[in-house]
Amino acid sequence: MSSKISYLKSFAAAADINRKGAAVKEKLILIESDDWGAIRTPSRETLTYFEQKGFDIANSIYKNDALASQDDLEKLFEVLQSYKGSDGRPAVITANSIMANPDFEKIKAHDFQDYFWEPFSTTLKRYPKHQNNLQLWKQGSENKVFHPQFHGREHLNIKRWMKALQAKDEAILTSFEHQTTYSGKDDYSFMEAFDWDVPTDIKEHETIIAEGLEIFKQHFGFQPKSFIAPCYNWDTKLEPFLAENGIEWIQSLRSQLQPKGTFNEYQAIRHSFGHQQNGLRYNIRNCFFEPSMLPQKDWVNSCLAQIQAAFLFSKPAVICSHRINFVGFINPKNGERGLTDLNQLLKAIVKKWPEAKFITTDELSKYI
Repeated sequence: MSSKISYLKSFAAAADINRKGAAVKEKLILIESDDWGAIRTPSRETLTYFEQKGFDIANSIYKNDALASQDDLEKLFEVLQSYKGSDGRPAVITANSIMANPDFEKIKAHDFQDYFWEPFSTTLKRYPKHQNNLQLWKQGSENKVFHPQFHGREHLNIKRWMKALQAKDEAILTSFEHQTTYSGKDDYSFMEAFDWDVPTDIKEHETIIAEGLEIFKQHFGFQPKSFIAPCYNWDTKLEPFLAENGIEWIQSLRSQLQPKGTFNEYQAIRHSFGHQQNGLRYNIRNCFFEPSMLPQKDWVNSCLAQIQAAFLFSKPAVICSHRINFVGFINPKNGERGLTDLNQLLKAIVKKWPEAKFITTDELSKYI
């Protein structure tokens, strides 16, 4: 497929997303990036072990994803600081952050009968090239290139994971011993944190959210104003609780995945940019930049086409780009590819739309 045809197809698909919803006058660029703080694969050695065990790791995000190292963060911040919007501010990532990970030692000590968590900052200290990361996060925030927002307490469906551990599932226990929640099965490794089996689980999710928000405020000293549910999966009944706790914006794809009580069976609820509900507004991701997910794709030109479509319909260009694209801790080539493409994308943006501004999700309220 020629680059021109590919560009037009990306533009057309994005145009359909942007037809409905509120309008903004300014050309705004947002980069929403999920999963910061969440564990995936803890080391290259663990990845090799999983491959030897026959896990289908080649088709999983666990092949490249991990906690970003100090080197990963420094390289990312350098690229972001190299490009400025029309207001002189640098390109910035809305870093949607997970506040806690399982405390594997405590869970094992309690014979898998009880769940325990540790703050993400504690997890970082146990990794070999991550001890200074919390300070780097704060430095990135001060330099306006890395702005934390709320993604949840864990990126994990605790109830389902604990049930698998208690059933002594061999693959789950193998991953547990390597301090990861990878399942080795076609179940997305329990990442759907706010999916439920019975509606009463929603009250437990409220407790988890409240605790996650408290960890966030303790670490960063401010209240997050936007939230993105892991796997775009949440129950609408959580929204009033989120609003009561200071959340103003829901980050989402075009469709929310409303739980129905069974994994991978959801009701798709369509949203449009700026729509108000339950005291919240929705911000819809209409551009995608995921080089690690599909390495053979021309993500730069595809994303540029989607940005053009957003601006044509007077929408902010909301770029979805997960942490995995910028992490080289497990696989250096993965991080190099993502940063090279990001550099090309930002260079093209400031050249094509010099009037554009880079903002964070929680700043949208100033423009609508």
